[in-house]
Amino acid sequence: MEDPRIELFGLARDELSAILQSDFAQTKYRADQIISWVYRHGARDFSVMSNVAKAARDLLSESFALTMPRIVSTQESKDGSCKYLLELSDGARVESVLIKQESRYTLCISSQVGCAMGCTFCMTAQMGFGRNLGTHEIIGQVLAVNDAAFGSNTSLDEQPRLRNVVFMGMGEPLHNLSSVLKALKILNDPLGFEFGSRKITVSTSGMVPEIKKFADARPPARLAVSLNATTDEVRTSIMPINKRWNIDALMESLRYYSRVTDQEVTIEYVLLAGVNDSQADLKRLPKLLKNMQVKVNLIPYNANTGLGYTSSKRDLVERWQRDLNSQGVNTRIRWSKGEDIGAACGQLAVGSGK
Repeated sequence: MEDPRIELFGLARDELSAILQSDFAQTKYRADQIISWVYRHGARDFSVMSNVAKAARDLLSESFALTMPRIVSTQESKDGSCKYLLELSDGARVESVLIKQESRYTLCISSQVGCAMGCTFCMTAQMGFGRNLGTHEIIGQVLAVNDAAFGSNTSLDEQPRLRNVVFMGMGEPLHNLSSVLKALKILNDPLGFEFGSRKITVSTSGMVPEIKKFADARPPARLAVSLNATTDEVRTSIMPINKRWNIDALMESLRYYSRVTDQEVTIEYVLLAGVNDSQADLKRLPKLLKNMQVKVNLIPYNANTGLGYTSSKRDLVERWQRDLNSQGVNTRIRWSKGEDIGAACGQLAVGSGK
């Protein structure tokens, strides 16, 4: 039976405050206390909120749910990355990946069960589209992985910190824009996880109208776009979304984003041997990005997906980086982690798209 209580993890602080004041006769400050307890001090039960009166704690427990996904399994890579399979309250499953980079951690989270975009090189696309995640389920991923990896009973100031959150897991984040925007607000809250805008990245396959809506919302996050080709013919063959919004339309939306936000865009380019890594592609890419606020991430393809693609050779990838940098295009190579456990870029998938 569905829980009739309000999902607390789906509420930004201003929403929680309004509900507490209008429906429960609580003070405005009560929301500040609860947000701090839950996100900074790891409270997963209202009973431990010692500076909240017992009558108020009882009322909160009756009215609000603190629902988190259940971690079904964990796989650890030889490089220290961990992949978490999480089950949501309706039985649907998603994956999240915790990536260790020296002393800091980045969490890659999902925004949908499956994906509707159909990119031919991506395992998630093979699941098809299940459903959007609610804001509380997006935030619940962060909390569940944080608790599993670092423990929930100490202050965030006393434990290893998640330093970055990237919406690069299962699903197309801008296909679930309203839930993602609210999640960004919660992640950014200074009384909560306090992720700055430079520490959160949202990746899209190129939903042009939603890119403009994302820009207009001015969320506390950076934007990354999967380009992956320099011609419409190739991009359409590997990314069906290009049939609807071609490269010219995509570039125009990115220029709009930069004008509105004054932020650069990260261009993600997955290198597929013999598909999008020719010398002609290398010549075209800087022209596409001319006079734009961008940086480029070259991503060698993880070939063990079984989808028929192979990665460009290492020396070619490094040559692309040198050539692009020499032309003034800020370029780095993003070597994927967790490939041995199916946790790298394009590898996330679970058996059911429920």
